[in-house]
This record gives sequence, C-alpha cells and structure tokens, in this order.
Amino acid sequence: MKWKVGLLTLGLLIGLSSLASIPHQGSLPVGQPLPSARAATVDETSYSGTIGSDETSIPWTLNNGTLTLKGGTLRKFSGRWITLPNGQFLTDLVEDNQDNLSRTDFQDNVTKIVITGKINVGVNAAYLFAGFTHVTNYSGLDNLDLTNLDSTNIVGGSGFMGMFTGNSALTTFTAPSFTANNPHSIANMFQNDTSLVYLDLSKMQTDNVANLSGLTLGCTALQVLNLGNFSSSDKLASNYTNYIDANAQINCLTVSPTLILNDSGLYNLTNSNSMVTNRWQEVGSGKVSFNLNRQPPFAGYDDFLQNYQVYDPQGTVLGDSDTTVNDSTQQLLNLYDGQDHGLTGNQTYVREPQPGMAIKEPEVPAPTPTPSPTTPTENDTADFQQFYISATKKIGLYSHKNFSAANRLAWFAKKPQMKQPTFLVTGVTTSKAGNDRYQVRDTNRHSQTYGETGYVTTKADYVTANYYQNAPQTVTVINPGGINGYGSAALSQPEVAYAQGKQLAVKKVVTRGKTTRLLLTNGKYISGNRHFVVAGKYSVPVQVRAKTAVNRYANVNLTQKNQHYPQRVHHTFKVLGWDYSQGQNTTTAGTLRYRVAGGYITANPRLVRAVK
Repeated sequence: MKWKVGLLTLGLLIGLSSLASIPHQGSLPVGQPLPSARAATVDETSYSGTIGSDETSIPWTLNNGTLTLKGGTLRKFSGRWITLPNGQFLTDLVEDNQDNLSRTDFQDNVTKIVITGKINVGVNAAYLFAGFTHVTNYSGLDNLDLTNLDSTNIVGGSGFMGMFTGNSALTTFTAPSFTANNPHSIANMFQNDTSLVYLDLSKMQTDNVANLSGLTLGCTALQVLNLGNFSSSDKLASNYTNYIDANAQINCLTVSPTLILNDSGLYNLTNSNSMVTNRWQEVGSGKVSFNLNRQPPFAGYDDFLQNYQVYDPQGTVLGDSDTTVNDSTQQLLNLYDGQDHGLTGNQTYVREPQPGMAIKEPEVPAPTPTPSPTTPTENDTADFQQFYISATKKIGLYSHKNFSAANRLAWFAKKPQMKQPTFLVTGVTTSKAGNDRYQVRDTNRHSQTYGETGYVTTKADYVTANYYQNAPQTVTVINPGGINGYGSAALSQPEVAYAQGKQLAVKKVVTRGKTTRLLLTNGKYISGNRHFVVAGKYSVPVQVRAKTAVNRYANVNLTQKNQHYPQRVHHTFKVLGWDYSQGQNTTTAGTLRYRVAGGYITANPRLVRAVK
C-alpha cells in the first residue's frame, strides 16, 4: 500500500507543477467576462447544460459571467488521477457542454460561481473548483454535501486538497463549515491564488483535518489569515509545514491554541517601516476590522494600515526594542509549537503600529445646536440638507471660514475623477471678505484630517457634487471593480454586474437621501457616484505593445515586480482595465496604470503604444 501512496503523492506533485505555470490573471469585476480576441465570447449570452446524466447529474447555466450550479450529484471522477489538478468542475463542463465551449472559454468568462441546490460531491472533493482563473466570488458553498468523502479511496482520501487551486483572481475568501465526517486533507487548498489578500477559515469544521501543508502555497499577496478554531486529530508537525507562503507579508494572523506555527512558512519580519514595526502585537482588548465593502475588496491597497477601517491593538507586544529583528516572530513560533504553553482561546496578532499610526474609530462631531431666536447668527442651518462634494482641483481644508496659511489644516491634491477627495457638506457660510464657504467634514478615510470638520471653497472650478444631479445620456463605468445594477433605487439586491469600461444609457436621476441613483434605460438602477461612473464615453486601448523593456507588477503602485519583458520581445499586453497609483493618498495625484493578466504595467506612452 505504501508504494501506492507514494505514487499518488508523486502524481499530484506533477499535476501541481503544471498549475504553478498558470498566469496570474488579475482581478476581474464580478459578472463580466474578460475581453477576448476570439470571435465567440459568453458576454451578453446565456448558456446552459448538464454535467453527467441520470442519477449523477448537475444542471448549470452561464449568464453574464455567473456560473450557476443547480444541485445534484457529481459523477465520480473517472480520469487519470494525474489530471485531477485540472479541476473537476472545469473538466466536466468542457466535456459535457453542447455549445463547444472550450476550457479557455469557461476560464475567461466565469467570474462568479453560485450553488443554488445541494450538491453531493461523493468521495472526492479534491481540486473541485481548480483552474477558474477569473472567479472573484463564490456563493452557496454551504450547499456542498461532503459527508461521503472516503478517506480510504486513493483519490478520495485527498479530501479538499487543491479545492480552489489556480483561482488567481480571487481576492477575499470566507469559508463555510465544510463539514466532513472522515479524516481528510486541506493541503494546497488555495495554491497559486496569487491575488488572495484576505482568507478566513475560522468557520471550517477541522476536527478531521489531517493535513494542511501547502494550504496557501503561492498566495504571495496574502496579508490577513484567520485560522481561528483550527483543531486537528493529527498533530504531526510534518502535516503543518509550509502552509503559509514564505513570500507572503502576513500582517494579521488569528490562531487557535492547538495550531502549530513552526515550519508554517510564517514571514520572518526583518524590518520596520513608517507605519508598522517588525514586532507582533496581540490585539487584546483593542479592535481590528477591515474594509471589505470595496469592490473588489483591498483593491489599490499597498500600505498596511490602509487595509483597516479600525486598527487599534492593545495587547502585549512580542519582542523588545533592544532585541534582534527576528526575535518577535520567533517568540510567536515558540508559543505555537504543538506543546502545551497554557494558551486558551483564539488570539489575533498584528504588526505593531508605529507611534501615532493606529487608526481608531473617528469621533463624529456632535451636531451644532440650533441657536435660540435671540442669538444673532450668520446662517440658520437647522434645515440644511447635507450633501457630498468632490474636489476637482487641488484645494485646502481650513479650520476657519477666513482662509489663511495659518489655519489651513491640509492640502488635497488634484486627482482623477475615480479617486477625487470627497467631503460631506454640513452647512454654508460666508467669509469676512464675502466669499462663500462650505462647512464640511472630511470623509477621506486615509487623509490626515479624516473625520475632522473645516471649511472649503464653493467655487465650481474646484468642487462639484459627488453624485450626478442631472442625467447624462450615457455613462461609462470607471470603478476598477465594476458596479452592480439593482431592481430598485434602494440598491439592496444586486441583479447584474457591469465591468469597468461598460457604457450604459441613462434615463433619469433619482434622488435618495444625500445621494442619487441613475435609472438606466433597461430599468436597472446604479449609483450616481462620480467615483463609479463618468458622464459620456471613456475607454482605454484593448491592447498595448511595449516600445522598450517593461516590467509587470503585482500592485498598482508598481513596487512589487513579478515579471520582466526585455526590449527585444516588444511584448503585447491585453488591457483588462485601468487604475491609478496612490489611490488612497490625498496629497499625491497618482499615475495611470493598465491592468493586465498577472498585474499592472505602465501606461506611459513613451514606453507602450496602443495596438489597433
């Protein structure tokens, strides 16, 4: 039997080696296919079919990027086990569809997977969703029935191994319970998910997990990892090796008392920066929460603290200032080495903030009392209808309505429309010189005056309403993560997704509180926020060709190089979208970048040119 297990391991490693070459496709907006040079795409087209037949069948549909699996029983994997890493569902879809859709068609066009009915996966869930390179969202994973996983089957015993391998557009993932009754492996479950930043596995039922080696191997972008409540029947240290990629910069880690961190691959902090030190700190009685409301979450974040809505750790700091730079991580590894150190309950560790860098919940200024009738006032703002504005040029925020350098609180740089600084207008007043001023609250989460109140100019050349007040005939989606279309102005239940670059016809503007919605001619409602859509038609080249040697980077600020293209190649890139560097920095303008498969490249016309 030992020779069979060894052969299986060798075969799976061979299969995994092919996955290592899967290119990083970047983040594709939910619900929209990748632009393709092929004549046939799934855009604006619905497809349907059935995987398998009779008792082992699963009906499916593919519509506007969403692959819906409607429940049933997955047929037993019958191929050579060495091909298992190609992905069970992906392989079945290619083999069984009646529209001659290829593997590449499904990879390029499936951006969301929804499971609407119970699916019995049988004895084998290994590599179930592997290879879906453009999927950014899963829904209904709790509908997977894993009760029949067979740990004695030579293939089935691999459990969840490689289940989401090669999902290179996935940025955040929160797992359901994934309850399985038999011992099983979750090794390599997220291997080569190169865009994955946030991974929460704290809800998983892990009593029967026998191996998590290589769990996030190749997840080099990973920053937040929650392994709370992890428990395993097999405490062999060899089954806890390299489950964190050594090149990942883990900045927030949640662990259970029984987790083994030795040989996990946890990044050994070697240097501090302007925001955080090289030491780990318990969150303790403090608070850490994340901004997951962005679409996609974490898009454009490059600085550590920008990942947090609230970041205020209060617990013990591991490592002293006079110790060597590696001591803090080593102390954490020593605490979680599989031995009993008296630890109880989950604990979250984060990198210690530099003095003054912790982000706390902003204090909301108390509303100004309505003055009594006998008190003279410049403006009675009791009935003032608040609204949002954007800065279209460089402007200053001042502590007094009479502007001066002495009372200037901050400068805000001129930025492209999708990144313009915003303010909530709470009143209007007039300076001593007779100039109108907006009384505002700074709503830019990462500015130095976030949450503070002050005054800005009202001049139309410098500020404009952040939400469209008049209906343009056409708008273009400019948000890098796309936007959703809704069935009502409440924007409560998304019905369709529109990718960046999509042009939409507008019927009218609908006011909703301090904001507006745009009612489209197709009956859907979208946000009227200028950060999301721009009036008129806007586009970038479909392809660009390098004039010189260029680099590709994992981030929009072009600081994490992941590929070099020599000048002799004059490489041609398919442009998937665009973004700007320094997106959250309110004092720097930012530079246009093109999003391509695997990351970002320069948009400088001296370095790349559009290909017609």
